[in-house]
Amino acid sequence: MPIVEIPIARLSPDSIERSRPHLDPERVSYYVEHFDEASPVVVFDIGGVLLLADGHHRLAAAQQLGRTSVKADLRRGQRAEALQFAIDLARQQRGITTQEVLEAISRRGRTLEEG
Repeated sequence: MPIVEIPIARLSPDSIERSRPHLDPERVSYYVEHFDEASPVVVFDIGGVLLLADGHHRLAAAQQLGRTSVKADLRRGQRAEALQFAIDLARQQRGITTQEVLEAISRRGRTLEEG
């Protein structure tokens, strides 16, 4: 997968799971302080739509720093592949089951609808 510099404005405002990502302010602050050391975000090119699959905290940090672009691991695929990537990553990072990931996504979606 190529690592490229992507303008933040080109990233789709849509989320792969169709809900707003939860941002932990402490984690965003960490990335603000260590931005240049952080790994690239992961972006899926879905027919020309650039969808962020991993790196919401790094993206928020970049925006706080006034950056107009981010380094990204650019992959080609479909929304389902991007979502599967995000689920697999969450399972690996948090040690939870696929069902727990899907339930968390569902809860986040319901919270947005109620708010």
